[in-house]
Amino acid sequence: MDYRQMINQKYSVRDYKEKKVDAKTAKEIRDYANRCPKLVDDIAVDIRFMDNDDVYRQIDGFAGYKGILINAPHYAILLSEKKEHYIENAGYVGEGICLKAQELGVNSCWITFKDSKTIIHKLNIVTDKEVVGIIALGYGKKTRKLTTGAIKTGGNYTQANMNRKKETGAGRIPLQQIVYIDQWGKEADVDALMERALYDPMDYARRAPSTLNRQPWRFIIDGAKIILTVRDDEETNEYEEQIDAGIAMLYFEGVIEQSLCSIQWKLGAVDNAYNIPDNYKIVASCEV
Repeated sequence: MDYRQMINQKYSVRDYKEKKVDAKTAKEIRDYANRCPKLVDDIAVDIRFMDNDDVYRQIDGFAGYKGILINAPHYAILLSEKKEHYIENAGYVGEGICLKAQELGVNSCWITFKDSKTIIHKLNIVTDKEVVGIIALGYGKKTRKLTTGAIKTGGNYTQANMNRKKETGAGRIPLQQIVYIDQWGKEADVDALMERALYDPMDYARRAPSTLNRQPWRFIIDGAKIILTVRDDEETNEYEEQIDAGIAMLYFEGVIEQSLCSIQWKLGAVDNAYNIPDNYKIVASCEV
């Protein structure tokens, strides 16, 4: 999968045509879901693909923003064993499925829900696992005009280039306010990111979808180590924070492995606390 291209093209769709996904494409998505990369390999995941008739009436009022369920032709129900970091893993796996669907021309959107047991009961799912995600799948009624293209790398990437880039980002926080070098609050220098081949991976991670578009991630570059932190907000809960973290890790990893090297995220705190504010916490790190 070309992560750059799929991230550039992907956007959340909340209004779907009634048209169903054709059988060949649906099988490709299912097959990918059964073999897609995980953030934590030993967490068992079960993904059920269900049609509108089996889902919409059953859980409308119990899932969706303020209980209003997105009416889509298909849904992916993500189930996972309950294990350390299983929610971050769900974000990583679920967004991987969304990107694969996008590659095949199928739109998607994460759907919020309050209670796993209620969803399992309403959908008559027999499982020993917990619902960790619901994703709408189908063809959007409207297509979005893409405003961000592939990033140019190499050459003299000036601050002016960066400013133009951030203007196209649909409300995105500027990259230099998301990436710090050596310590908290020391904003990233564009040339330094380019020299380390980290501009692209960081910029694509910046574009990761997040709950309420709150963009809660901040990265610290400490030598060869990348530290991911996530903000605690009153508007969101721990589940949403962990899903958002998993998605950001996928975006960073997918892009950096295409251009620089393979990485392995290590989940949890690190030895150095980096004097991060009380409303942030370190969730993962990796070496590049």
